[in-house]
Amino acid sequence: MTDPLRVHFFTLTDTNASEHIYMSSLRDALTDRDVVAVDDWREADVVHLFEVNFYSRAALSEFEYLTLFRMLRSDTPVVVSTDDLFFLDRPELTARPGLYPLNHLTQTWLFDSCDRIIAISESVKAALRKEFPESKIDVVRHGVDARYRADETTPTDDEPFVLHVSLAAKRKNPAAIVEAAERLDRRFVIAGSGWDEHIPDRPETENVEIRGYVPEDELVDLYERAAVFYFPTLHEGFGLPVLEAMAAGCAVVASDVYSVPEVAGDAAILCDPHDTDAHVEAIERLLEDETERKALSTRARERAWEFSWERAAEETMNIYRDLT
Repeated sequence: MTDPLRVHFFTLTDTNASEHIYMSSLRDALTDRDVVAVDDWREADVVHLFEVNFYSRAALSEFEYLTLFRMLRSDTPVVVSTDDLFFLDRPELTARPGLYPLNHLTQTWLFDSCDRIIAISESVKAALRKEFPESKIDVVRHGVDARYRADETTPTDDEPFVLHVSLAAKRKNPAAIVEAAERLDRRFVIAGSGWDEHIPDRPETENVEIRGYVPEDELVDLYERAAVFYFPTLHEGFGLPVLEAMAAGCAVVASDVYSVPEVAGDAAILCDPHDTDAHVEAIERLLEDETERKALSTRARERAWEFSWERAAEETMNIYRDLT
């Protein structure tokens, strides 16, 4: 019997962002595999960093850079989980394009200095391996929490509605979301912070409900009751909302770029993110054709079973053991 592995899980921020969801879910699954989370990195066998934008306001306010530097200079192996946002040569997709070169330079230093890189999709690995040895990069995809998994008896609302879930950001393609909402004569629910400034106050958007941030239980309920989940993203490192919607049995219309096809497979309708005509046509068809919608919902639930935090934990544990 091997001794438990002590792991320090670390982020640069203390906010409830996507990297915290990833870290928390993976950490919980790893505790069933002889991993003990330790608060002091100096007592750890492995440090696991869940990397974010180095120069976000949250990261700057926490200012954990000196701790990170000490970790990287120590003998303790450091694993970094990441996406590829600053390795796409598309600064216009980031929140602060002027800082793109600095972020790219800093993350290059981080990935050169750490012991192993975990890409959250094959799409991310493809971008990173242009600059780093492929042998240093492993792919560990996200899982989905069991509470999102619906059975076939879960009903949608009597009035079918379209759902979008994300934090408002340029890479989420807000122009397409607004145009689709205006053209669809259907209830259109948007969950996530920051959308008020993107949705114009005019008669064409009277069908739009902006929920803002919603607690997880309410989010699960929205996924289960929605008829169609719409996600016309311009870039995703993984696309967790797509997986959550599929697990809940929601028919998905999404972009055909970056990691989204890797997650969705043939269990969603995928379109060019700039082809709003195709988006609207697909959504309208699903809203009107219950048979097609239910068939897609069934395929989505089945596809979602291919992703689990237990599998992610097993793959991550193999990386830890390889380093120790």
